[in-house]
Formats: sequence, structure tokens, C-alpha cells
Amino acid sequence: MINKIILCLFLSVSLIGFSQTNHDERLLDRYTEVELNELQKNNPEEYEIINHALKVGISIGDIQEGKDLKFDGTLDKDPNLPHTYISLGLKLENRYQYYKFKGTNKMVIVRPKDKITLIK
Repeated sequence: MINKIILCLFLSVSLIGFSQTNHDERLLDRYTEVELNELQKNNPEEYEIINHALKVGISIGDIQEGKDLKFDGTLDKDPNLPHTYISLGLKLENRYQYYKFKGTNKMVIVRPKDKITLIK
């Protein structure tokens, strides 16, 4: 009897451990799986935007001299690591956003939310 109970517990834990999500794991840093499922079902356009923005939502590069940019803030992150708008703690808006990386000559451009799905 105890062996059957242990086997049932093992199978339950194994199934939970092997359950897979159909969402990009990086989205789970900001959203719960329930929120993503609801968004995917009830607002598929918004879901496509936040998902596609993981790939094309930001660009990191050098700050170019002579460009008159108004920065939205400074980020205390390593610009050499792979980032998404989520890992940088940024929100998508319907305008370009520009942030400096503290202590570097690097910046990030956050693309407008309403343009994300137009980018391949």
C-alpha cells in the first residue's frame, strides 16, 4: 500500500515537472501563465505584440555623437548581456524610447508598440 502511495506521488510530481508551456519563457518574468493564456485567448493581437517584441522590440548600440536624443532614463544593467524589454524592466509604448546604460557609451532603443508587428 505504501509503495502504491509513493508511486502515485512520484507520478504526480513527475507530471507537474514535465508540464510544458506554449509561451516564450521570457514572458513569464512579467506575466503569469494564466495571464498569458487569457491574453492569448481574449486579445491575440496584444499577445502577438508582447511576444514578437521579445525579438524585435529593442536595439542596443553605441550612443552616437551629434544625435540630439532626449533620453527617458538610465539603466543600471550590463548592455553586453542578451536583453529583452522585459529583462530591462521596460514597458512598450506607442513611441520610441531611449535609455542610456549607466557608466557606458551604450544605449537601448525601445521600438513603438504599434510598430512591433510590422518588423520582421
